[in-house]
Amino acid sequence: MRSSGTRGSSLPELGNGLPVASLIVRYLLVSAAIAAGLYSLLLARAQYLFQEDTLLSVSAAVRLVPYNSAYVARLGSWKPKERVALLERAVALNPFDSQSWIQLGLYSELQAHDLIAAERYYRKAAEVNHMYLPKWTLTNFYFRHGREPEFFRWAEATLAITPYSPDPVFTQMWLMTSDPARIASAVPNRPETLLRYAWFLVNNGHEGCIAPIVQRLIAQVGGGNPRTWGRDDLIATIEDRLLADGQAEPAMQIWSSMHRGGWVSQPVPTATHPLSNGDFSVPFYPHGFDWAPLDPPGIAISHYTDQSSVRFEFSGDEAEHSVLMQEYIPVAKDGSYLLTWHAVSEDISSPSGLVWHLHQIGAEKDLQSGDLLDAQSSWRFHVAPAVSLGRLALDYSRPMGSVRARGSIVLTSVAILPQ
Repeated sequence: MRSSGTRGSSLPELGNGLPVASLIVRYLLVSAAIAAGLYSLLLARAQYLFQEDTLLSVSAAVRLVPYNSAYVARLGSWKPKERVALLERAVALNPFDSQSWIQLGLYSELQAHDLIAAERYYRKAAEVNHMYLPKWTLTNFYFRHGREPEFFRWAEATLAITPYSPDPVFTQMWLMTSDPARIASAVPNRPETLLRYAWFLVNNGHEGCIAPIVQRLIAQVGGGNPRTWGRDDLIATIEDRLLADGQAEPAMQIWSSMHRGGWVSQPVPTATHPLSNGDFSVPFYPHGFDWAPLDPPGIAISHYTDQSSVRFEFSGDEAEHSVLMQEYIPVAKDGSYLLTWHAVSEDISSPSGLVWHLHQIGAEKDLQSGDLLDAQSSWRFHVAPAVSLGRLALDYSRPMGSVRARGSIVLTSVAILPQ
């Protein structure tokens, strides 16, 4: 006998042999694909209208996609009378829409003059978005209303993450208070920010505040390459500007920090030991309290650390007056000193035209030694009563009645001792 159960349990089939259920699934998949395609077209159309950014186009985009908070918020810009309602609708659709929270805050602060609501909206923006803009918005809000504690809190938070120049924050800090310590405490130990703040200070006449910032920078960098962190450009420029302006104390503090941090090998000079690298055994750091060769045209300057010497090669085409190298030195006010040196001439006779000059920072009169090739090779000088910083320079001037120098001179040591 044939069993009737097997035929009764099979799925219904169409004429082509496919089960009805399989065909239904296929129809559903095709319908879903068509719907997805149409929806993509709708979204693309809405985005196109939004980017046209007119009242009519943004309104149309909102009608097509009414749940897009960015579209709704932008529509508020085109409909000022409905702006608040549209912004509130935008944040209801997307509570993480920090831009709309900020816009609500600006309306409350600047138009409705409701500072409590404005602060609440700004803080909500910072709560949902931890990036730069909400923090900077709160910093500006508290600055505008002179609320110092809150201002410094958010200024510090802004400086900790800003991808932009921090100078506007620094400017607001100095407008909020003239207390350098209070401001410095709000500058985070972020090397890039510390470096920018040091540069800001020197550009705005706050030279006396720079040294502690450089000290923090060096401490934060640690064993990092000092060239990467501005030693040879920004810090060097700051040091040179301070010394050129006669700001010996902050320049000395910066040099001390660089020496302790291993950024420079030359020790910290003092009024009793004013000259650094007098034996030329350390490569020149041509800034601050070390020798700075100036490489005048027609004169080649070579430093040989292995021979502890500096060689000056005169081509015969040099200018009649040139500065060969120089170094800033701290000196005692009204102090007396003895400068000694050792130089060897090759093909240049005395007088060579080379002399030492001490440019007294803050005094009108400069001091000058005898010729470098004089047999005595020493020079006693007395510093003016108001001078605590000098710039020692080796100068060349063609002697009267002589042709320009041709040949070389080797300098192997220079020393300054108080008398």
